[in-house]
Amino acid sequence: MNKKNIKKYLNFLGVSKNYKSKKINCEICGNKKSKIITSKISWGKNKFGILPVCCCERCGFLFQNPRFGREFYEKFYSEYYRKKIYKNLVPSKDFLKDQESRGVKIFNFIQKYLKKKRGKMLDVGCSVGLMFKPFIKKGWICEGNDPDYHYVKYGVEKYNLPVKFLQAEKMKLKKKYFDLILIAGSLEHCYDPNKVLSLCAKASKKDSILILEARGEPRSTMKAYFNHNHHRYFTLNSLELIMIKHGWKPFLSTMYPISGPTREGGIWCLGKFEGKSISKNFQSLIKNGKHETYESIIHKFKYYDNINKNLNPDRGDYRNK
Repeated sequence: MNKKNIKKYLNFLGVSKNYKSKKINCEICGNKKSKIITSKISWGKNKFGILPVCCCERCGFLFQNPRFGREFYEKFYSEYYRKKIYKNLVPSKDFLKDQESRGVKIFNFIQKYLKKKRGKMLDVGCSVGLMFKPFIKKGWICEGNDPDYHYVKYGVEKYNLPVKFLQAEKMKLKKKYFDLILIAGSLEHCYDPNKVLSLCAKASKKDSILILEARGEPRSTMKAYFNHNHHRYFTLNSLELIMIKHGWKPFLSTMYPISGPTREGGIWCLGKFEGKSISKNFQSLIKNGKHETYESIIHKFKYYDNINKNLNPDRGDYRNK
C-alpha cells in the first residue's frame, strides 16, 4: 500500500499522526507468500477505499496485508472505532437486549458439553459484558475484557459487571484457571490473535472449552464483505487451524446460529483443550491437506458477487459488538 493510499485512509479516520504500514506473514501458518484477493474494500456506508486483503498461498487464510503497528490499533479501538463507524458512544437498548439474549442462547447451547454446572468463564472482547450475565446468574465466576472504553465503562457503571478496559494481548490470567473461554466476533479485530490464544491456552484447564465465533460466510459482494475494521477473515477451516495451533481439538464447526439470528454470516467452532499433544503436528496437518486454495476462495466470492450484484452494495457490513 503506497503512502498516498495510507494517507487517504488515515484522513478518513481523522487521524493526524502519520502511521506506517508493513507486510506481514500469514498469522496462522507463518508463510511469507500471499496473493491479493482484493484491494478495494468497504470503509463504511457507501464509502470504499484501498486496504488490500490477501490469501495465504499455503493454508488459504485471508488477512489484511500490509498492516499498521500495535499503537495504531490501540488508538483505533479506544478512540475511533465507535465514533467513526457507529457514531454511538453509549449502547442502544436494542444492542443491550440482543447481547443478553445471545448470552442466554449460548449458555443453553453449551450445557451439554460442560462437565460442571458451575465453573469459571472468560469472555474476550466482551463489549458491555451482558453475554455472560446468564452464566453469573447460574453461579459461574466470570470476567471479561474489551478495548472499547465507552462500552466497558457502561457495563461497569450500569450493571456492575466484571469487565475491564483492556487490549486482549495484555491480559494477565491465572494459569489453568478457566473452564470456558468465549471469543465471539473479536479475534478478527485484535492486533495479535496468536498472542491472545497463547494467553488463553495457558489459562485453560485440561478439557476446558473454547468457543470461537467469526464473520465467515459472505452475504454480500466481495468489496462490501471485506471492511477496514476486520483485520482477518476466518472460514470454518481456518478457525479450526488456529484452534489446533494453540492446543484445542475442534469438536464442532458450524454455520448454525448458536447465539440466535442477529449475527448474519457468523460461523462457530468449539474445541476442547489438549495442549501440545494436538498442536505438535500443526504444520504437517496443513501440508497433508487441511488448507484452502486461492482459486477455491476467489470462486466462492465470484458466486456471491453474481447473486448480489443487484442488491445494496453495503449489505455486507457487520456489527461486531
